[in-house]
Amino acid sequence: MDKTRYRVGIIGGGTIGRAILEDLVTSRLAEVDYVLVSGRRGDRDLGSFSGAVLTDVEEASARPVDLVIEAALPEVLARVAPTMLQNGNVCGFSCTALADRGTEAAIRRASGTSGFSYYVPHGAILALDGLADGRDVIETVTITTAKSGKSLGMDDAVEGVVFEGAARDVCARFPRNVNVHAAIALAGIGFDRTVSRVVAVPGQEAMEHRVEVTGQGFTWDIRVSSQSLGGVTGAYTPRSAIGSVRRILARGGLTIA
Repeated sequence: MDKTRYRVGIIGGGTIGRAILEDLVTSRLAEVDYVLVSGRRGDRDLGSFSGAVLTDVEEASARPVDLVIEAALPEVLARVAPTMLQNGNVCGFSCTALADRGTEAAIRRASGTSGFSYYVPHGAILALDGLADGRDVIETVTITTAKSGKSLGMDDAVEGVVFEGAARDVCARFPRNVNVHAAIALAGIGFDRTVSRVVAVPGQEAMEHRVEVTGQGFTWDIRVSSQSLGGVTGAYTPRSAIGSVRRILARGGLTIA
């Protein structure tokens, strides 16, 4: 084994976790030491992966890896990230977990104490690097997401604005649907200053995001549309997730501490 390669652990065997696993196994950019799954049947479809398939969080935490990639649920990230940051870097795709002040504080504290990094993935959105670079001169950020009511966990007939307010609050309302909002807030001006809007569109198959930014002498208007792969994941998200992991392995990526 090439000793310069990262050892990686993956939490989650869903669409995002499997896409990252397949890319790393194929590209050999890192050695995947384990995949932690929930035990659901779909989570066990890991292709030709020959490493450890775990179902116990404590067992995963005890395995030394350079990078833990979380692609499961916000409550899982909140539980494992502070502990795992004591031994290595963490990249969490369930960004809404950090809207909880206690969780964000614990992650920042763990990163500051250990010296390891917590990475924010790009997921289904663009321009996080620009938000991070310009956060000191950005004045307003508004992100609007349009999805079907069904994708939001509501009746598909629901129509119109179903939320408008602070990004911190939308993450509590729709924790599995607005990871994009959390990533924008983390990269930019924070959960309390970032304005979130969620719009329900009956029968809409695409997931649409619009990010409007104003700053000292500039404005941005960024639109992203991605067809649903089923559930809460858009067609672009797995490709972007792979790109985020590749940047981290190249010693890059966006961090919060």
